[in-house]
Amino acid sequence: MKLKVILIGVLGLCCLNGLAQEKVFFVTEPENARWSYKEMDGDGNTVATVYHSVETMKGDAVNGSVKLRVEKVRTASPADTLKSYIFYRFKDGEYMVDMNAIFEEDVLESILKDAIDDMKSDVSEEKKKAAIEEMKSKFSFSGEVRGIPRYPKTGPLPDYEFQFKFSVISVRISGEDRKIIGKETLHTPAGDFDCFIMEETITSKAMMQKDVEKIVSWYAYGIGLVKQLTYDQKGELQSATLLDSQRTAITYE
Repeated sequence: MKLKVILIGVLGLCCLNGLAQEKVFFVTEPENARWSYKEMDGDGNTVATVYHSVETMKGDAVNGSVKLRVEKVRTASPADTLKSYIFYRFKDGEYMVDMNAIFEEDVLESILKDAIDDMKSDVSEEKKKAAIEEMKSKFSFSGEVRGIPRYPKTGPLPDYEFQFKFSVISVRISGEDRKIIGKETLHTPAGDFDCFIMEETITSKAMMQKDVEKIVSWYAYGIGLVKQLTYDQKGELQSATLLDSQRTAITYE
């Protein structure tokens, strides 16, 4: 499991009516309910454009949750759009990926149903339902993924660890050496933003495999993630994400 797929949420934005205008939360303005990022490889070549928009939101940006719709259009195959959902939550104003939400019963059931439909389209609905219930019983999870606090200060941030198991398969994700390293004004295609810079080392372990990445992220009040760089263990740049545009709200069919 590639970590950046899981953690794209730490990179995400969300829409908040009213409170976002105070610009003390890492969320986008209410009128900009759709925005996009350019994803690039280590050589600076654009490999995809990723569109984000808010599906639902509960509570507010102090203590609430968000379901985000993500559409990824690959540069090499623009006709093939990958669609998914990511979940976030606010805890005392801290913006973080809500990994626990993925394992809630209704969400997990929906994910498993889609997977089984893709693999076994000729299987009866009764057998699909039985397979989903069997798979759900084998999942367990613990811990959480931390994000950026509401009021960042230069210095260390709390580490975190999240683990989930499926039968005998165990995946552990940890964030260490997390810290705010400073501020910077970024110039992007979407505008200029005063950003806080967050640095962390993310380690994912699954069975006998281990993946270690250094992540540097730029966050702006009233916006959320503006830029992110991912480095491997040797310090070589692997990928980059940059805010490309902010757009008005849209309605899905």
